[in-house]
Amino acid sequence: MAVKLSRLVSNNPWWKSEDWENTDPDLKKVDNFLERKTINIPEGKLTVLRGIRRSGKTVYLKRMVSELLKKGVNRQNIVYISCDRFNRSEVSNIIMDILVKRGGGYLLLDEVTNLADWNLVLKEIMEQGEFTIVATGSNPVEIKNMTERLPGRGIEGNEYYFNPLSFREFVRALIKLEDRINDEFLLKAIKPLRKVETRFTPLAPNVDELFPYYEEVERLFYVYILTGGFPNAIQDYLKSGRVSEETYEMLLRMLLGTLSKEKKSEETARRIMQEISAIGTGRTDYISIARDTGMHHNTVHNYLELLEKSRITYTLYAWDIEKKMHALKKQKKIVFQSPIIPVSIPLHEWGGKWEDVQEYVDKHIEGLVEDVIASHLIWTEERPVVREQHSFAGFFYERHECDFVFLKNGEFHGFESHYGKLKKAKYPFKTTYLTKDIMDEGVMPASLFLYGLEKGAGCL
Repeated sequence: MAVKLSRLVSNNPWWKSEDWENTDPDLKKVDNFLERKTINIPEGKLTVLRGIRRSGKTVYLKRMVSELLKKGVNRQNIVYISCDRFNRSEVSNIIMDILVKRGGGYLLLDEVTNLADWNLVLKEIMEQGEFTIVATGSNPVEIKNMTERLPGRGIEGNEYYFNPLSFREFVRALIKLEDRINDEFLLKAIKPLRKVETRFTPLAPNVDELFPYYEEVERLFYVYILTGGFPNAIQDYLKSGRVSEETYEMLLRMLLGTLSKEKKSEETARRIMQEISAIGTGRTDYISIARDTGMHHNTVHNYLELLEKSRITYTLYAWDIEKKMHALKKQKKIVFQSPIIPVSIPLHEWGGKWEDVQEYVDKHIEGLVEDVIASHLIWTEERPVVREQHSFAGFFYERHECDFVFLKNGEFHGFESHYGKLKKAKYPFKTTYLTKDIMDEGVMPASLFLYGLEKGAGCL
């Protein structure tokens, strides 16, 4: 156990140092300054954070340690384990030799999905005593499947989606990082927004207070699209005014790697994502994608389901308004959860440079903005198990197409993205039009609307 313990001690610096935060390598990263809401961790129960790699989960756990210490928790009773550095047997031994002997405590398991049969590990741990466990996983498919096998273990209501930063979180984080920013382009946009904390819900947007700051918010919105809310990309931009080609490639490889863990072909996944990116915001179906990629439609269906479970895409189904159900046989729309994903795909394909990224974004800005609107609207409502995306989100088309349609409290609410030319249409529900720079009754700039939105209770 000596070698294992030495590895463990190096990952738990608060055991021996009150000044650990100033030397911890994770807390030195820009992630530490990216604004995330805090959640209540119920004592003696299991809390799970689901999200893809590089979205900031490790830093979130370290900040959680800081909060526990401030509350007076014994520093020796907080154990952090990076599960990509220990196997299942080692983790069990650590728990038995440390926390069980100490009569319980807080156990933070980072990347728990790297442990074989990790749900059984958690079950065994919780049977040993009153532990408060927080587990993160960047294999959302497996973590979803395994948590479903832990009923009655205190997990109910304690699962969260860990997403990239929203546009609002991105801006508020830049404000906190102002002293570290040398880019005049960013500073001119950030400074006026220090005290502008307007927030609202999608169904009651009030952008009046934000309207005077349109130019600043719009400027930051463009940067957000380039970085996609991912800490690595944000850090690149703050250092050099651009996102490195290596970061774009790393993120794409990371996403494809998530699929390969499910024994899926990275090449097939890449081809399907390329096709989705080429379709943009248009409607499609499995047969059309299969025809254009030379695959069987069942293969396309399986991969699209996996992309959605992996939190890379959302599939929007068309609503049957009268039945208040999805019309599953009609065409679908597929949106990316972060704009950095469709930006990364052609860059990886072409081997392009930063200038190519900017050219791609400028050319496809309308579709990228529509995806951002859809993902942000979903984030305001989505909650694991309790309120999954398909229970409330979709779109509508008959004579005209409404890009995104909420079902809430038995009523439909539409959102149209018109970052190009504004074209109004009549729908059987109230519709908000989101534009680039037009303000009118029921019409407002998309950047101002998104700045006012906060993630819901189930999303971090």
